Amino acid sequence: MSEAGKQSSGHSESMASSVRKHKLLMRSIPFFILAIGIAIATFITLTPPKAPKQRPVKTAPYVQVETVRKSVETVVISAMGTVIPAREIVLQSRVTGEIIATHPEFIEGGLLKAGEEILRIDPKDYELAVETKQSSLINARSELKMELGHQDVAEREWELLNGDNPGKSLDAELALRKPHLEKAKANMAAAEADLKQAKLDLSRTVITAPFNAILRSKNADIGSQVSPQDHLADLVGTDEYWIQASVPLDRLQWIVIPRVAEEKGSFVRIMPSTGLQENHNRTGTVIKLQSDLETEGRMARLLISVTDPLDLTRPELMRSPFLIGDFIKIEIEGRSVDNVIRIPRIALRDNVNVWVVGEDGTLDIRIVNWLWRDKETVFVQSSLSDGERIIISDLATPVAGMPLRIKKE
Repeated sequence: MSEAGKQSSGHSESMASSVRKHKLLMRSIPFFILAIGIAIATFITLTPPKAPKQRPVKTAPYVQVETVRKSVETVVISAMGTVIPAREIVLQSRVTGEIIATHPEFIEGGLLKAGEEILRIDPKDYELAVETKQSSLINARSELKMELGHQDVAEREWELLNGDNPGKSLDAELALRKPHLEKAKANMAAAEADLKQAKLDLSRTVITAPFNAILRSKNADIGSQVSPQDHLADLVGTDEYWIQASVPLDRLQWIVIPRVAEEKGSFVRIMPSTGLQENHNRTGTVIKLQSDLETEGRMARLLISVTDPLDLTRPELMRSPFLIGDFIKIEIEGRSVDNVIRIPRIALRDNVNVWVVGEDGTLDIRIVNWLWRDKETVFVQSSLSDGERIIISDLATPVAGMPLRIKKE
């Protein structure tokens, strides 16, 4: 082999060896990187960072408080009630005839004043009856006068025939015409009574309102033929309405209920309908406790009087209508209690406990005796003092003696 061939063969071998080394190096790189990663991970695991140990810091929770004071408080009982008539009658005729006239307000919802004419029944038959009875009375009077004249004649004849001899009593009565006189007087009295009855029937052809009323319903009109006891209309008095309210039995002790008419019961506020202003409130007075319990809820029932419910004497108030059958909310002002502390209902925990912030700023869980409780208010009579601060916010885990921080308003 020539020198040039040897050089060419050596160069090829050198190139092949270099390629093998390069491939071997490329294959070993991943293993090298993996080894470095394992070494770093082992180092981090064996030498973790250590946090310095510190004592936990106690943080006092913030609470919202309210300072309490002793005072005179009035118990207020909330209830629901139904408006009912205080006076209601069925209007009826006492004579027979045809209705020939009605009041302009003789329509449902019409207002009638006491003494106003509501209906008029055709009076012609009754006017004729009065004339007939007057004639009969005149005849009876005439007969009585004639009989009195006969009495004078009979007395003189009796004296002439008998003188001082009294005679038999029966003979004397007949001779003196005493039965005739009694009959004439009886006829006179009967004629007077018949005339009074005829005039009374005539007056009954005019039917008037017995009190200030509103027409609730009517069953007759002009041209209707009516007879005694026919149902003509329903009238409801407008001077007063009643509210029939239901209250729990344990609330009765706080309500002033009159025993007699002269006593005055508890004052009642009648809440306005939704959207009305507070000055549209009506007021009433408790007048009676009904004798039986409510059938469904077994609650006591009170009657509350509301005067001038339709504002007929004060139309300038422009209040919402007060309608019979309406279901409304009321507030009854009950008895007053002295030397009690009013707290919000949310401050009473488990119905017996109140959370108090002590003078040292720690929590005092206080057992209290409450006198009155409703949805919003509790009256506490003991266990709290003037100026103490009660907690009205919540605590996650209340523990007696735990430090507290007070929220500033």
